[in-house]
Amino acid sequence: MRKDSWIAFLFRVVAYLVFLSVVLLFAMFFIDGARYFSWEFFSQVPRQGMEQGGILPAILGTLIILLFSLLLAIPVGILTGVYLSEYAGHSKLGTFLNVSITALGGVPSIVFGLFGLSLFCITMGLGTSILAGSLTLSLMTLPVISSAVKEALAAVPVALRESGYALGARKTEVIFRILLPFSRARIITACLIGGGRVMGETAPVLLTGAVFYATQYPSGLGDPVMTLPSHIYYITMAYGKDAQWMAKGTSAFLLLLVLAIYLVAFRFRRKNHAR
Repeated sequence: MRKDSWIAFLFRVVAYLVFLSVVLLFAMFFIDGARYFSWEFFSQVPRQGMEQGGILPAILGTLIILLFSLLLAIPVGILTGVYLSEYAGHSKLGTFLNVSITALGGVPSIVFGLFGLSLFCITMGLGTSILAGSLTLSLMTLPVISSAVKEALAAVPVALRESGYALGARKTEVIFRILLPFSRARIITACLIGGGRVMGETAPVLLTGAVFYATQYPSGLGDPVMTLPSHIYYITMAYGKDAQWMAKGTSAFLLLLVLAIYLVAFRFRRKNHAR
């Protein structure tokens, strides 16, 4: 019993240390960059070698790519998860999809970027564009959503399925009218987490959809955009010391956006569990 108490205490200490490290890391970056927040910072374009102005084009570009990435990834991810949970069984195709999705979840982001550059930008002729970047990032988000849908459907009580079939519902009706609504909280949480990952990615967007500076806002899906992660990278690598304030401010704002998405995701799931 004493040994169990010591082990529990050790795990508690480790958990507190990890939590404290994350909080300190966030606070260090956020406090250093938040002092540059102003209305001009969020409403103007960069000027004079990134030494003045703001990050409005990068904010809009990030939100546009996030929107189209999720629009592409969510339907495919949900349908893939439904197939793996309800139809695949032990078939060869199901096994292949399971292995593929697991492998995709561990692929480095730079590999996704090179794949998107080769397939979407060059082979399909999309060039550096919103569409190419969104397609690439949707592939990165797909494993998160499909795996979450599969696990959520597998966790549905058997009695709920049997009740639907007992009332004469077809399999598709049971899936789309009972199982998916019952698993809604987990699925939405997975989509939000995937969105947070998309928002923070740099390498895939650099290779497929982002430019270091845009003189005008995009007029279609074939145009490139500025994004917050790529903006930070370009400023850090290519501009002088006088422009680093913008990189710090952009980093703080990006951290705030990603944290807000994750907080909404976990709060939503916790709220639904409490019902």
